[in-house]
Parts: sequence; C-alpha cells; structure tokens
Amino acid sequence: MLELIIILYACAVWWIFFKKKKYPWDKRSKIIVFSIPVVFSIVLILLLNIFAPSSHDVRVTRHEIQIVPQVKGRVIEVNVTDNQRVKKGDILFKIDPQPYEASVNALNAKLKLAKKRVEEHRALVKTGSGNRFDLEKAESDYDELKEKSDNSYWELEQTVVRAPNDGTVINAQLRPGVFLVASPLRAAMSFIEDDPQVFMLFHQNELHQVKPGQEAEFYVPTNPGKIYKAKVESVIWAQRQGQVNASGDLPTTGMRAAMPNRFPVKLIMEPHQEGGDMMAAGAIGNGAIYTDHLVILHIVRKVMLRVHSKLNYLVLKLH
Repeated sequence: MLELIIILYACAVWWIFFKKKKYPWDKRSKIIVFSIPVVFSIVLILLLNIFAPSSHDVRVTRHEIQIVPQVKGRVIEVNVTDNQRVKKGDILFKIDPQPYEASVNALNAKLKLAKKRVEEHRALVKTGSGNRFDLEKAESDYDELKEKSDNSYWELEQTVVRAPNDGTVINAQLRPGVFLVASPLRAAMSFIEDDPQVFMLFHQNELHQVKPGQEAEFYVPTNPGKIYKAKVESVIWAQRQGQVNASGDLPTTGMRAAMPNRFPVKLIMEPHQEGGDMMAAGAIGNGAIYTDHLVILHIVRKVMLRVHSKLNYLVLKLH
C-alpha cells in the first residue's frame, strides 16, 4: 500500500512539474517534493503500528485429542484411515467384545439369583420366620452386584471407540490384531478437532490500544488470497519468563538482560467462513487488529493485507 501511494505521488509530481510545468523545478521545489513522502511515510507507519497493529506471526492451532481406549483388548476392526475426516460419534475402531459380553452374562446371572434371595428373605421377615439382618445382607449383595453389572455394561459399550468431536484422524497406524491397554501413555491414534485456535503475537508496546471485541483479520499462505475475519477474545498477559516456581533455590538474575518476549492475542473466528474449519494446524500467517481510533487507517491496513495475501500465489524458488 505504501509503495502504491509513493508511485501515485511520483506520478503527480511528474504531472505538475514536468508535464504541465506549473511550478519551476528548482532547489526549493526539490526539497519540498522529497520531504513530503518521507514525513508522510514516517507518520503513517507510526500511526498504523499504534492504531492498526500488524503481526507477522499469526499461528493456527487445533486441539489434539489422544484417543485412548477405556478398556483393554485386541482390536478386531479399524473403521478409519489416516487423515480421514469424521463426525462426532463416528466409529473409529472396535475391540473384541467377547470377554466383556461374558462378564455381562455372568453378572446378570448372579444378579438374578441375588434378587431372588432378597425376595425370599423379605417374605420370611414378613411372616416372622426370617432374620432382618439376613435381609439387609441380601439387599446389600444385590446392590453391589447391580453396580458391577452396570459397570460391565459400560465396559462392553467402550469396546466401540467413537470420535469425540468433528475432526480429522491423524497418524492412524492402528491395525486389527493390535492389543490395546487403557493407559494414557499408549494412545491408539491422534485426533485433531475441526475448530481452529488462532493467536497473533505482538511486542509489548503494540498492545496498549488492543481490547477484547475489536475487529481483526489475518491470512495464511496455505490459502492464497483468502482473508479471514475474527474478533479479539483476549490478550494473554503471561509468559514463561514471568513464572517463578516454589522451591528452595535463590532467584537467578543472570549475566545478561532477558530478551523481551511477545504476548499472544487470542482470536475468535467469525462463523461460516469458507475453509475456516480446515486451516492447517501449525500454519503461520500475517494479520492485523483494528482498534477503536483513527478508523481511516484501517482502510490502509486492509489494503496492505489483501495485497500481501495475493502475493502468496507466487512461489519464488528456482527448483
């Protein structure tokens, strides 16, 4: 955008001083002509960086869910392939249900017997021939078996592992015959949710005009020419170098000054944008936030973003 303004200014200078020759091209004119774009550029850049700050480090992340089965067993069926998109509730894979079906049947038989004993003891107590303690013991045994039976049904249901949300299966190396255990240290596959999380990183002095709810735009090179619209959700005012853990060690100041870290601004993407739910996790792009002041500058920043986004169509390499 700045380059375009300078080109238009140069054309105007040529038209006034050389084409129409309305003013003489003397020393005074040269000083004025060359001073105006320099001063204008400096003022424009300073104001843009305050009231429409831009970031060259926009990061797209997506929540990853490690798919870990709730029960152990041998895999008998895998229903997805690598990089396959699925909907919430779709079947990912199945574990052999036979041991859990046997457990359900055994507990149901015990539960049926326990219920019969409760009825018998209750009838004896009513006639005065039975002991109330024996009735209470039978009821307790029945309740315990009922809990175990409910848990066995739950375990049987967990032999069918389903997608927790809409998303994409990543690194699906699972095959029938693999024995899985219910351990968070051994995930069966990785699952990436559709909804992206977008962060813009800024230096500290660029954020004093940024507030939640302000408009933001960004682009990523994976979708050339596409501008995504968002709003500021929050500024994350915390960094690792500001964390002090409780310990018996004395604080270390170091021999050199700490390098100032940047602070992330979390964005909320506007819904129903083309390709918005399919942005690559890990994509890096550029973006800007439009604050509440000097709205005229927002137009300049928006044009700059759109021009730079179009340049992503160019692949500049020699091989």
